[in-house]
This record gives sequence, structure tokens and C-alpha cells, in this order.
Amino acid sequence: MLGKIGHTTQPVEEQRYGGTHLRILVSAILAVCLSACGRSTPEGVREVRVAMSRDGITWVPIHLAETLGYFTEQNLKVSVLYTDGLSNSMEALLTGSVNVMGGSLLQTLPLAAEGQNVRSFVLLYSRPTLAIAVAPAMAGKITDFAKLKNHKVGVSAIGSPLHMQLNFALVKSGLSPEDVYPVPIGTGAESLAALELGRVDAAVLVGSAITTYERKNPHAKFLSDSRTPEGSRRMFGTDTFPSTSILAQDSWLKENHDIAGRFAKAVLKAMGWMRTHSAEEVRAQMPEATRMPDAEADLQAIRQAQQTLSPDGVTPDSAPQLMREFLAVSSEKVRKANIDFTKTYTNEFVIDK
Repeated sequence: MLGKIGHTTQPVEEQRYGGTHLRILVSAILAVCLSACGRSTPEGVREVRVAMSRDGITWVPIHLAETLGYFTEQNLKVSVLYTDGLSNSMEALLTGSVNVMGGSLLQTLPLAAEGQNVRSFVLLYSRPTLAIAVAPAMAGKITDFAKLKNHKVGVSAIGSPLHMQLNFALVKSGLSPEDVYPVPIGTGAESLAALELGRVDAAVLVGSAITTYERKNPHAKFLSDSRTPEGSRRMFGTDTFPSTSILAQDSWLKENHDIAGRFAKAVLKAMGWMRTHSAEEVRAQMPEATRMPDAEADLQAIRQAQQTLSPDGVTPDSAPQLMREFLAVSSEKVRKANIDFTKTYTNEFVIDK
């Protein structure tokens, strides 16, 4: 159910975009929530419903904006639907169950190719903190991408940005996406469990899941790792890969211009606070449900996230073309589509006029 930010919710069933069961489930959740939330919203306070995957570090700027009172300063009440992957968050956004989602600029291009306008309106990081890890039992067998062929690889959800990034890495290494068996394993603790218990032979991990895995497996093998400029260059061919952002449907942004601006202002203020405070102080402000049991793993992941925070929330004009080149490797739809990049992002809510 949707709840006050930081409260846990039940996982949303993994489905591709357009999944009927998920649409019904999310709509039911929304109906129940709106009847409850609508009555408790004070006069003059506007509610914003947000979908986020279960990865506390990636979305910590949004959590901080709540716990530090920045949303309240902007007269906003934020409710969160936690999902098991970005594709589920997008499903909630497209069905209107939420207004805003923590996602990726990567997600906007395939939608634009289909004539659906979803925009990135606050850039969070200059590159994603993700790594493709090999399961402990396979560490001596899978030593490079070539040996990943015919193995099961965990991704947050089928069709998610993490799945896209796996596909890109495979093609770049001379394989094709069909050479492996993708398995949806969610994020955070769920993804670690799948990797360590042998449900998958390798997995795409994000945020503190990477540092937790490293600490529990000192000899962990990573096939790729974008946490440093060098690692990003090896994975994506560039030091920066500005994809992680906050998304909303274009229609909602137009109809709620002031609300979107206030939401962006609160998140930007939280990003500034995160940049200038210690990892320990940042973790102390995170909702308990979003923290990993291993505190040091969280702290290491926070320090890495601090190093990649966008300085101003502005999406570079070159970013959509970079995302297109990335997606075109494995998506014929994106490769052939005539995409109007101006409809995939906007900086009007983060640039002071």
C-alpha cells in the first residue's frame, strides 16, 4: 500500500509494461490509499505520490527531502509506493497510480518511440553506482563475460534499466542478450539473497547491495563496475552516464507545474545537504526500513553516491543521445525510431529563472 515515506510496503508483482495483473493490483492499491490519504491532507497541502524501487541509497535524496522537512517547507505531503524494480515503478506511473517516480532517463526513450511522453525533470547522479557480480559458487568458473554464456543473470526486473545495462555489457563483450537467461530478483537484500543462495549465477547489483556483497565476500568477482570514472568508462565508454533521475508524465508536469517545481526544489536542497554532510549523518536521516543491516556497507555506498551527485540537477543536452546510443545496441525499436529528445527531459524545474 502507499504510505508515508519510509514505511515499508508489500512488493509489487514483477510484470512487463502493460501487465494486466499489475495494473489491476496498483489501481486497487491506489483506490484504497486515496480514500484514506485524501481525508488526512491538511488544507493547502498538496500530495505527491511517488514510486521508488527498494534501493535506499539511490533514492536517498528523496528520503532526505522528507526526513529533513524540505517537502513540508514546500507545502507537500509525499506518499511512496515501494516496488521491486524500475519497470514496476514505470507501470505505476503510466497507470496514474503515482505522479512521480525515481527512475532513469533510459526509460523515457522507448516510451518516446511509442509516442508516450515521460520526462526526466531532476537529474540525481552523474553516473549510476552499479556492478555485475558473480555468485560466490561461480567465482572460479565465470571469470569474464564470455564465460557468462548460458548462465542465469539476475536483474531487478525484466525490461528494467538494469536489464538494459546488462544487455549493453553483453553486446559490448561480443555476446547477445539471448546468450544469457535473465531472472528478476528485485534490488537490495532480495538481490543479494538470490546471488548468494545460487538462484542466479551472476547479478546486476546497485547501491549498498554492492558494498554489502563485497564485505561478505572479500574475494568477490565483478565483471564490470561503474562506481568510479574509470569503471564507468569501461562499462559505458564515458566517465559520466547521467541516467538516474526523477520522472513524471509530461501531462502531469504541465498540469501541476508549481507542484513539480516545489518537489524539485525540495530534492535539490536535500542533494545539497547530502553533499556537505558525513555519510554517518546521511544514514542517520534515512528511514530505518531503507537501511541495510550492514551499516558500514551503507556508509561506503553513501560515500560513493556523494561523489556522483549531480551538482545542480540539470540534465546535459547530450544525455538523451548518449542514452539512445546505449539502448540502440540491443533495441531495434529505439534504433529505428525518430525520437524527439526534447520530449524526454526538461530542466525548467531546476534552473533558476
